[in-house]
Amino acid sequence: MRVAISAAGAGLNAAFVPVFGRSPYFVIVELDGGSVREVKSIPNPAAQAVRSAGIMAAQALIGEGVNAVISGSVGPNAHMVLSQAGIAMYACSGSTVRDVAEALAQNRCTPVSAPAGYGPGPSMGYGRGFGRGAGWGRGRGWGRGGGWGRGQW
Repeated sequence: MRVAISAAGAGLNAAFVPVFGRSPYFVIVELDGGSVREVKSIPNPAAQAVRSAGIMAAQALIGEGVNAVISGSVGPNAHMVLSQAGIAMYACSGSTVRDVAEALAQNRCTPVSAPAGYGPGPSMGYGRGFGRGAGWGRGRGWGRGGGWGRGQW
């Protein structure tokens, strides 16, 4: 299986970086059973992008033919692109790319089924929500110029 791991630099001894879209590098490894073999290291073309970094990074990895991605968090747009391409996503902990790759080979990584900030888990909650009455009228009318506002009755 070809796996892309977000990293601070090139090579198996590079530090693992738990972000996807703005990761400086991706180290692509080949996992055969329990062995880890480096295929190549590529600089992330989207690391300095103004916007859409996750989508651009996902497209670059699709072009590299990876089967899985290991990162700490994948945003909603990148998650959608990777999911549609059939690329599995995992969250692992470790200090180096080699540590994280070995953790996946030993089934110690968690499959990611929802983008960062969505769903239960170590994110910010269950979704965007409707907190603080945003968009629900707040008793001041359901639109401009009428409705249930002050002095209308």
